[in-house]
Amino acid sequence: MISRIEVEDGASIGCGTCWVACPQAFKEEDLGNDLKALVTGELGDQLVMRATAEGCPTLAISLFDETGTMIYPTEEARAALRNASW
Repeated sequence: MISRIEVEDGASIGCGTCWVACPQAFKEEDLGNDLKALVTGELGDQLVMRATAEGCPTLAISLFDETGTMIYPTEEARAALRNASW
């Protein structure tokens, strides 16, 4: 069960997928000419939060369970991002 969300500032590209898909948990921050994702401090639907994190193109969203263990992104997801050829 997801109990905490973090967004890595430097990794967020401000594509908007997270705050559109799950506005309960994510919001946009306007940094001049850049938009970045932030957490709202609230949690949304578990499945939607997971799908939102999995859909983040830069894996900027980290999900943690009630023990503080990171449940996403997995090492496999990080490896896939590193090996992606754009």
